[in-house]
Amino acid sequence: MKHSEPRLRAVVELLVAKGVEELLPDSLYLLSRTGTWIEEKDNSVVIRFYPENTDLFLAALRKSAIPIQEIRVTEEEEKDYSEMTRRYFRPIRVEGLTILPPWSKNRPKGPSIIIEPGMAFGTGRHESTRLMIKIMKLVDLKGKTILDLGCGSGILSLYARLLGAKSVVAVDIDLDTVLNARKNVTLNKSDTIYILCADLADIGGSYDIILANIDIRTFTSHSKKVQSLAKPGGQIIVSGILGRDRKHLLSLFEPHALILTEQKNSWRGFLFQIDNVKGLR
Repeated sequence: MKHSEPRLRAVVELLVAKGVEELLPDSLYLLSRTGTWIEEKDNSVVIRFYPENTDLFLAALRKSAIPIQEIRVTEEEEKDYSEMTRRYFRPIRVEGLTILPPWSKNRPKGPSIIIEPGMAFGTGRHESTRLMIKIMKLVDLKGKTILDLGCGSGILSLYARLLGAKSVVAVDIDLDTVLNARKNVTLNKSDTIYILCADLADIGGSYDIILANIDIRTFTSHSKKVQSLAKPGGQIIVSGILGRDRKHLLSLFEPHALILTEQKNSWRGFLFQIDNVKGLR
């Protein structure tokens, strides 16, 4: 009896400094439709892409000008990464909140959120997500209307509901991410979270609090748009910003008041009050 040959697929493996994975453009992920795997390794991060067209992917990578410590192009047998995720994903504790996968049998005491680990950003492991959760815990969200920009897995929207938010509009530009977020909302049986697939430029309305865990390039292009979505006297919680971009980020929010700054490793989180009162720098 003949044994079928194992199926091989191309792998582009990048070794980058911690934090650089947040700077990778969406185009690279779109060219790796069959999967992306991110793994921390000491002070670096290993990112494995599985592009359908390796040459096209490498051309886009060169165009991005992202600093890369090492790059390898190999082939490997196809793996069931969803099964690997199920095997190794463990519950995470952040600021008293437990984030657990749907297959976890033990339900902890205290607040918890169920997240299906997938392609969407936001399992609670990354510093920028932890900073958002830390600042959100300090803000009064009870009865407030919330806009979650770049919602990823939906983890921040779900946490906002746990903190008593009246309603949440969660937005992401990637359809697969939106579908993942909707699944997580269903898993948590959470109502009044409305998830939209839309570009930032197309979002309207005004909100008491805006959650913006997005990169500095997006803020550079759209900071005024983000600010326009907050009600007068509203607040914007910002993360996804490296320490080196702190001054630039603050300049984008002038003259609004900076209420709070938090730090975790190389990452920064901020709380802004949308008015003309100067805060502490």
